[in-house]
Amino acid sequence: MLLLAVSTTAQGARPDLSGTWNLDVAKSDFAGAPAPDSLIYVIEHKDPNLKITSTQKGQQGELTNIRNLTTDGKESVNKMRTMAGEQDVKSTTTWNGNKLANAFTLDIQGSAIEINETWEVAEGGKVLTVGRNLKTPQGPFHQTYVFNKQ
Repeated sequence: MLLLAVSTTAQGARPDLSGTWNLDVAKSDFAGAPAPDSLIYVIEHKDPNLKITSTQKGQQGELTNIRNLTTDGKESVNKMRTMAGEQDVKSTTTWNGNKLANAFTLDIQGSAIEINETWEVAEGGKVLTVGRNLKTPQGPFHQTYVFNKQ
């Protein structure tokens, strides 16, 4: 009975990610990769459905992607545009307490890049932190993206 109560409490703590989120470049850590000029996430979240429209501007122009995910662990397939072109990306997304875990693989110039993200909302729903663990042919590294809610 106690485990059920703890489980229900953890589920109740899940945040609503809906809103417009602007990257705070100064608080983010790109692990040596070039920082974008801007990155905006527009999120529509009605659990288990999660729609993320991302617009990134940088040295190589502007990229917009729309990802439709589900937070129930079912595989989602979305077309993603990168500087190297467009590709189908399979991902799985699940809740781990009040944190969202998202895993996917990108093909960058013939190399598979495994990405495991953890999304966490803090400061009364005003800050979104996305931690990214990447496994690349050059080795693993970690990035942290910090967003402020508009």
